[in-house]
Amino acid sequence: MPDPITAPYIERYIDSLLPPRDPLLAEVEAHAREQRLPIVGPAEGRFLSLLAQLYRPQRILELGCCTGYSALWLAAATEGTGATIETVELDAQRAEVAAANFRKSPHGERITLRRGNALEILPGLAAGAYDLVFNDLLRSGAGESGGVPHQVQFLEHSVRLLKAGGVLLSDNVLCGGQVAEDAPTGTAAGIAEYNRRLFQHPDLETALVPVRDGVAISLKRP
Repeated sequence: MPDPITAPYIERYIDSLLPPRDPLLAEVEAHAREQRLPIVGPAEGRFLSLLAQLYRPQRILELGCCTGYSALWLAAATEGTGATIETVELDAQRAEVAAANFRKSPHGERITLRRGNALEILPGLAAGAYDLVFNDLLRSGAGESGGVPHQVQFLEHSVRLLKAGGVLLSDNVLCGGQVAEDAPTGTAAGIAEYNRRLFQHPDLETALVPVRDGVAISLKRP
């Protein structure tokens, strides 16, 4: 799990204000705690839910499914609009757990699980097809190919796949605070470069919110 950006007592206070989750979300949270899995958690889940309700996307793409927690939040948030969610997961065991969770959900029919490497799947998706992209691969999808950090490649694909006026949500952009170091290394270096390009991208307008490990909100200009 990422190092805390917000003081732990503030995190506990925020969590104490949240209403109880529905039984399936609570079950996924308990499983994540037991297995030490990197889900977004209830405070950020609610944050994503409110953003989805505000932007009212019809097609959502999630990069990094884990066991389906954030996809379940997004599906519940878009129940009124009937939005579809496509989510990508490389880890076979996590994908199996996610698929089982989706089958339990009343919103599961609107969620499509794509199994495999995001960098192999994304080139085959249609440009401008999505209203909202949630990038949750900045930590787990670290590395590089062709000398280009994977995080930068995720950004390039996300911008191409978004409609004009669409929203890109990027999780873990603070990387436990490591991106603020003078010379970040490893995963943090890739995320720092992602952030730099995110804020300088000519097609995006971006703000960063220090929720949990940092969430960037980017609007694709018309």
